[in-house]
Amino acid sequence: MADERLVVGFCCNECAYAAADLAGSTHRKHPANVLIVRIPCSGTVDPAWILYALAKGADAVFVAGCRKGECHYVDGNLKAEERVEFLKQLLDAIGVEPDRVEMFFMAASEPHKFVAAAEEMSSRLNRLPPLDRKPVLRVPKKKENFAESLRSIAKMVKEVRLVPVPGFEIPLFSEECIGCGACAEACPEGALRFEDSKDLRIIYLSASKCVGCGKCVDVCKENKVEALKLGGMTVKQLLEEWSKGPEMKLVRCELCGRPFATSKEIERANSQKICPDCKEKLSARAISMGRVRG
Repeated sequence: MADERLVVGFCCNECAYAAADLAGSTHRKHPANVLIVRIPCSGTVDPAWILYALAKGADAVFVAGCRKGECHYVDGNLKAEERVEFLKQLLDAIGVEPDRVEMFFMAASEPHKFVAAAEEMSSRLNRLPPLDRKPVLRVPKKKENFAESLRSIAKMVKEVRLVPVPGFEIPLFSEECIGCGACAEACPEGALRFEDSKDLRIIYLSASKCVGCGKCVDVCKENKVEALKLGGMTVKQLLEEWSKGPEMKLVRCELCGRPFATSKEIERANSQKICPDCKEKLSARAISMGRVRG
């Protein structure tokens, strides 16, 4: 039965919630399985809230805001619409029906539009199967909690690059990357790391830790490399704890044979193929033999 399954509606205080309140005071009925969550502005709705609601028991979620061009906070409703579209794409990529989320626009003086939105979302449950869920544990950080909720309801994974929305952007590497690792050192969330394995340097990214702050992009520009930009993540990257980024071959030291830097690093520094340890030893030897004077 549809009335046994929950619909959560995030309603902005200025218009949608006022319309719902007016619907009640004018004795307009809406389905009893629609739970209203009052929020300051539809633009404050985070995609993580919607996904968490689905993971914890709701079978459908909608966001209701002011009419387009009439948002009390300029463009909050347009931001909310962008996030709902992002979630629709994401749900489709994990095998969940995109119709489970929706965006509605209404004025405070339009209680009939709120009733219509509530009835529409409730009626969709007659067409949609119950949402299968695995247990989800709430974790402190928003993006990690988002990933946990996603794993809870995912049926499959299509390798789709999602449209970028604030807070859900990640660094994208170009061929200009020299593998210096400055981006990993600059990341305050620990979302980037690089490892030297045999003759390869591999950069790893944790999309669930990345907050899209852009500090990695800034430090890359400061180093005059400009190999990074922020863009949309793939679903696979969001679900994986760490995903592989660029792989670069390491150059071996001409003296000790140890791999120590990428060829692009050496080329940019206009340096010999000698590792820092061997350079230090050569300098110490030159000083001890009196070849270096103060």
